[in-house]
Amino acid sequence: MVRVLDRYVFSEGLKYFTLSLLTFLTLFAIIDMVSNLDIFMKLGFKAGITYVLGRFPLYGVRVIPIAVLLSAMITLSRFSSTSELIVVKALGISIYRFSLPLIVLALLASTLSLTLQEKAVPAGLKRVKEVEAALGKKRGERAPVNGVWLKGSENRFVFFWKFLPSKKEGRRITVLKVEGIKPIERIDALKGVYEGRGRWKLEKGFVRELSSLKSSEFKVKKVALGITPRELLFSSVSPESMGLLELFLTVNRLSKIGYETHYLSLELYSRLALSLLPLVVVIIGIPFGVYNPRNRKGYTLLFAALLIVSMWVVISLFLSLGKSGVLPPSYAAFAPLFMFGAAGLILLGRVET
Repeated sequence: MVRVLDRYVFSEGLKYFTLSLLTFLTLFAIIDMVSNLDIFMKLGFKAGITYVLGRFPLYGVRVIPIAVLLSAMITLSRFSSTSELIVVKALGISIYRFSLPLIVLALLASTLSLTLQEKAVPAGLKRVKEVEAALGKKRGERAPVNGVWLKGSENRFVFFWKFLPSKKEGRRITVLKVEGIKPIERIDALKGVYEGRGRWKLEKGFVRELSSLKSSEFKVKKVALGITPRELLFSSVSPESMGLLELFLTVNRLSKIGYETHYLSLELYSRLALSLLPLVVVIIGIPFGVYNPRNRKGYTLLFAALLIVSMWVVISLFLSLGKSGVLPPSYAAFAPLFMFGAAGLILLGRVET
């Protein structure tokens, strides 16, 4: 009997999960098409569809936690309104045991999110970048490039936080000189302007002699990095276009040679946190789904909307603090999960089983 009940609860949860996922994806696709009509008009229908479909996996990853929350709340709310939960309790089955298939569904949703982020999202965003590059070329514009690292001359490794192709300027530049595998000198500058033949004029920074632990400040410093704007453009790799494993290996490799990896670490941790979010929201959704005063269906949707908005605000706030350097990347990414998870466990503990 319990197995039959598990299949029943799982199938109901899966039904609402699929319906919610498809609804939100369709909504996002329509908004995307309307917002990017210039792509359809300037590059054609095929390029426009490629752009929209390329963003689908990313939208899917972001919508999966919302779909899991709605699935748990609507499924249990429906069972509560039809008095099926009362029958289940009378049979001696607790709410925790009854909700186990929904937790399994959330676990499968987390696995799906991880798979999409490792395989589908990078491939889709690469197609999106190609369409954006074609559109920029048609407009005569070149978008800024973020997070570029490559090897320069004289055993120098160079990192550009941002590169502006139209101005041939770099922002927040780090130059690390190594001897063998040992870093011996590090230059950090707020700005760098390309002067030609691989030479850059660095402005407002510091030079650190790592062997003697001495440092000196400079306003202007000209360095032959042996790097051209063209090389920066062709060497740029967006972290959003990397799989989770590739991103982890990149962070590990760059941190060993002293590169700034804060924004890459934040991207990695935030994506892992997003994949674990379905497991957190199902814990929150169960008690709110069970508690359905006077069998009001509107209560479930209203509370789900409030929960989604509040979680989005808190997660965005912590990520903003992480990007600004106020919080460490791991804390900025995972702190909201622990906060909402703790709140969900407290509410779950108050459910009458």
